Amino acid sequence: MSAPGERIAYVVVMFPCYSETFVLREIRELVRRGAEIAILSLRGFSEKIIDEDARPLLARTIYSPFLFSRALLRANLAFLLRSPRRYLGAAAFLAARLWRSPVEFAKTAALFPKAALFARLLSDRGVAHIHAHFANYPATAALVISRLSGIPFTFTAHAHDIFQGQLLLAAKVAAAERVFAISRFNRRFILERCGEGAGDKVEVLHCGLDLGRLPRKAAGEIGGRTILAVGRLMAIKGFDTLIRAAGIARDRGAGFDCVIVGDGPDRGDLERLVEGLGLSGTVSMEGERTPQEVVEMMARARIFALPSRPARRRSGVMDGIPVSLMEAMAIGVPVVSCPVSGIPELVEDGRTGLLVPPADPVRLADALERLLGDAGLCARLAEAARKKVEREFDIARVADRLVEAFAGCGAPIRFKPM
Repeated sequence: MSAPGERIAYVVVMFPCYSETFVLREIRELVRRGAEIAILSLRGFSEKIIDEDARPLLARTIYSPFLFSRALLRANLAFLLRSPRRYLGAAAFLAARLWRSPVEFAKTAALFPKAALFARLLSDRGVAHIHAHFANYPATAALVISRLSGIPFTFTAHAHDIFQGQLLLAAKVAAAERVFAISRFNRRFILERCGEGAGDKVEVLHCGLDLGRLPRKAAGEIGGRTILAVGRLMAIKGFDTLIRAAGIARDRGAGFDCVIVGDGPDRGDLERLVEGLGLSGTVSMEGERTPQEVVEMMARARIFALPSRPARRRSGVMDGIPVSLMEAMAIGVPVVSCPVSGIPELVEDGRTGLLVPPADPVRLADALERLLGDAGLCARLAEAARKKVEREFDIARVADRLVEAFAGCGAPIRFKPM
């Protein structure tokens, strides 16, 4: 356990998480401003790579015990004996909304005792506010903690967490003091399902970058001939489309190398696609890299490509606004992507990057060749993209709004004057 006196608790699925550097940046910026923060991790740490910036925050992190551990059983029994109406009322509230979905019911039933333990810990520490990242299980945990402890909560909605498993979404929006959607697309999605009456409560707040910690290409600096792509190797990222586009561009005579960084369930299929198209000398699969290594690779790249595709109808999975696109734009690398979810709010076609139809390797190859052959276009897009990120995706601006929102919830949170 970390030192007493923490005033804000962040609830996340796992901390630190390789693919959720935006959470790390947000917490780090608030800590820099003097916020006393505890991090509640619903899972134990299991990543292969840890961001070095996360290490100083590990002492603030409380990991949920094993589901049938003595600590969990004691905390829940104590809650049940001391506040049976509150404890059983919270359980009944969830059961009434989830009983028709056995899978969601079971997952939430497993989450409930963890949230009860956290509620007791936060009450003992005098925590004044809870903020959850992701509208699914972290926000559910925040809802339960709030009902058991009376501590107000807010949450940030990203992508799959609202596109999937929406049974409790309206209840969480209604109970939260404020909801932050990372894109206008997400805000519209939430209001369509929760009603326009929630409009005053749901606002757009983008994920932010620490711009001072990123390298920046000099104006007009183009880089070599590398097309870089970074992300989890799964269908929604569209890396198969990129590989096919690379084959088309190569067959047309374009000279370049394509580097794909990341790991995931589709890695084997993608490697076989590279081999089957005879692209082993053109496309390389690099596996996972540390955040710093990724940034360095971006700084050397000519183009950053992320051809995201829409969710399959039943899966509900799609991108939000990928942080990798923001980082490439901040560094000064021209980007190519697709008009999916909130991406057009970041990448404005022909102004801050190029957009092509999803799952269209020919149009993607056209865009890549256009950037490979037009240094002036690369420079113009890169300059406009950097300004866009500075205006709308700076972590300092994000933290300003969070400080205001947390204080507005009635919590006596004190920050260092900035």
